[in-house]
Amino acid sequence: MSPNYRALRVAALGLAGLVLSQANAAEPKLAATGWTSWQVPAVDNAPAWCCFANGDDSDASRAACRLDDRHDGWNIRNRDATTDAVKVYAKTNGGRIERLQVLSASCPVETSTPIQQLDGVTADESARWLEAQVTWAADDAITNQPLGQNALAALAMHSGDVAGHALKTFARSEHLETRKWSVFWLALLRGAEGADITSSVMFNDKDSRVREHAAFALSQSHSPRVAPDLIRLGNTDKLGEVRAKAWFWLAHTGAPESEQAIGAALRKDSDHRVREQAIFALSRLPGERGTRALIDVAEDQSLSREERKKAIFWLAQSRSDSAEAYLEKVLAKR
Repeated sequence: MSPNYRALRVAALGLAGLVLSQANAAEPKLAATGWTSWQVPAVDNAPAWCCFANGDDSDASRAACRLDDRHDGWNIRNRDATTDAVKVYAKTNGGRIERLQVLSASCPVETSTPIQQLDGVTADESARWLEAQVTWAADDAITNQPLGQNALAALAMHSGDVAGHALKTFARSEHLETRKWSVFWLALLRGAEGADITSSVMFNDKDSRVREHAAFALSQSHSPRVAPDLIRLGNTDKLGEVRAKAWFWLAHTGAPESEQAIGAALRKDSDHRVREQAIFALSRLPGERGTRALIDVAEDQSLSREERKKAIFWLAQSRSDSAEAYLEKVLAKR
């Protein structure tokens, strides 16, 4: 069991009466043993999570998710595919939760035993039950991963204020993994408000690992604040590791201002490791933009010899024809 989730449950003992009284008021009535499922409305623009025939992007055909199989994961093949309803699947053994999953309502599933279907479960009732699972659930019986992580993903897919409030609360939890997973799902699935909360965590959390993770999470958001906030983080965070991650994820967004912001950091950051990582970040820019940016670094006589050599190194790793042509020209000169 993850130490963070064990500690979370211990810390929550003082609130157990309140949590359980809320959860039991109208919680889903699960089978004592076996699979139980219920359907609720999804948050706006929820991704159509399902399983697919294989890992080949050219084959987008859905396959039944085998919920009892540790190797059968879920994903989205088409980023534009959304769902307006999700199904929660919970497997119990003697009243103990062993597995937990949320999928698009239209996603086919297979289980080794029949699934008990529940009707009339509201999104708020389901969210309250999931909130308790984040706090109390054990590890997955097959994967040994904390079920609380799946409960957070399921919460993020639920419509309504109860789910949103729970995620906001967990994003400020005392426990590292809970904060990290919460901000990830907030940024990915909860729209502008989720991006705002993630940004606040990114600038204010006391733990640099959470700030780094929030930078990654924000980079996955469609919010207009992504690039400005990553640039601000890269310029202001007190730790070089966090500043470097900000430049890396900014490059991955492909934002138009990436080259200028990362180039400025390369030339002014006092930490040589950040400058080195800034060069690597330039290599992550999409298409020919990365090649052009690296050539600019390699040609800049104001930079150190080692920094220019790093740019040459990353150009050599590129599959770009223009990078190859530039390297041949450099070799010819020598």
